Amino acid sequence: MTGFTLFYGLLAIALLIIWLIVETKMVWRAKRNRLWTIFLCCAGILLLGLTLVMGRTLSDQITGIGSVVILIVIAFWPRGLTKTSLIANLNTIHQFAAISKIELLTQGDLVEACFYVGEIRIAKLRFKTTVEKLQTFLKDRFPKKRLVVK
Repeated sequence: MTGFTLFYGLLAIALLIIWLIVETKMVWRAKRNRLWTIFLCCAGILLLGLTLVMGRTLSDQITGIGSVVILIVIAFWPRGLTKTSLIANLNTIHQFAAISKIELLTQGDLVEACFYVGEIRIAKLRFKTTVEKLQTFLKDRFPKKRLVVK
């Protein structure tokens, strides 16, 4: 087993543990992009099949299964709000203190929340809830001037 294989296996396990921790901290879950989730799951299933059929050594199998775990974790990475932060995707995690403005827009039975740092929109999430419920959660964490309801 090579150093790369060991690193890759440990990376997959660490990412899975971090995913479980983030999953338990989530308070408000945003709707996920189904097409992206299906695509990553299909890629993971295809890669798992290829790994099981073509992986001849333990190193090949660990690397392949590690890749599958990473794809599945990315596919089901939670999006939404925790008690103290915004999680939009794997590389967009911001504390509420760093967010300068939130705009809440009603679109049918969904609430679209746009999060800004300065004038730059860093995330747009959709929640299946009412504006009032989401506003009461955010009101405790943001001053009124930073929370805009349209």
